[in-house]
Amino acid sequence: MSPFIPSLPPRLVQLGFDYVLAVEAGDDVPAARLSSEVQQLPGLLPAFAELIVFPVTALSDDTDPCADFFALDEVGVIYLMAIHGWATDAPAAAAPGIARTIAHFTGQILAKQPQDVARTLQAMRNEHLERARAAHSVAGANR
Repeated sequence: MSPFIPSLPPRLVQLGFDYVLAVEAGDDVPAARLSSEVQQLPGLLPAFAELIVFPVTALSDDTDPCADFFALDEVGVIYLMAIHGWATDAPAAAAPGIARTIAHFTGQILAKQPQDVARTLQAMRNEHLERARAAHSVAGANR
């Protein structure tokens, strides 16, 4: 199963991860530098959240349906809807909060230990960059 959005180009995958990592680390200078670019792309962080949240919460085609899986799927949908709403209603103010929310989700759900957030985000960045490069090189070759 894939996210609701088409794949992001490598530059935007890199930007999203760099921004979330900077906010998570409390690196104010890089976060502020990246913030202006992130705010010019109001749909970036919601799309970025989908890259991270959707594969974890969405029902896959090979999932045996049960109440727990349906609940997890709905929680993911509601989570992403809230992020989209937040980004739409307050785009300038939402970016740091969305970045912290993505980092928190990563720490609580994806990292082996909550303190491994940066390492987990870095590993996901590498994986998603590789996928984005592959998807966009194929798309470029088909033009």
